[in-house]
Amino acid sequence: MAANPNDLSRPHVWLPAEDPASARTLLLLHGSGADEHDLLSLGKLLDPHANLLSPRGLVRVDGANRFFMRNDDGTFVEEDIVKNSAELAEFLWAASGEYGFDANNVYAVGFSNGANAAGALLLLQPDSVRGIVAFGTTKSFAQTPFKKVPDLTGKRVWIANGVQDHYSPAEKTAAMIEEFESLGAKVSLRMQPGGHTISPQHVREIAAEL
Repeated sequence: MAANPNDLSRPHVWLPAEDPASARTLLLLHGSGADEHDLLSLGKLLDPHANLLSPRGLVRVDGANRFFMRNDDGTFVEEDIVKNSAELAEFLWAASGEYGFDANNVYAVGFSNGANAAGALLLLQPDSVRGIVAFGTTKSFAQTPFKKVPDLTGKRVWIANGVQDHYSPAEKTAAMIEEFESLGAKVSLRMQPGGHTISPQHVREIAAEL
């Protein structure tokens, strides 16, 4: 049966906390070419007491799972990002009903393609998450297509990028932070000297603040 992004037939992993209703839920969004198992260990490191909900990206490119497409010039297919954000919000709502977690206590955690998906989810579906943790991310939209400009007051954003990561150029990171902050979010930026990877030090530091 084909996966429906709006229900729980979408491939995913659910690892409940001891008390799912009172625990925070981490929505884990993998990078290109990975799957719903890829970030489970990261989720445990960030919060060993959280529920972990990890869906698979439903876009396939040359056999690789993604949450949305990229153009040949490296820009993103923005219509895909908008569609994926709506799908993830619907999936979260269905999952909270099925698994009994608090839909108002969800943080999206992503790497690369999944990190961009997390950022877009916060911008376009702000009621679905309390904040995001984005590793190896960049600005998704040239101009964010808001139906209604969101108020992100009280939302938390952690961005953890690499100085040598060509996926995350400094000027786009700055523009992304400016957008989040202009909407009221509290943003923390961490930079590591390497490339497109997750720094264990960043994970430890963010876990202490999350």
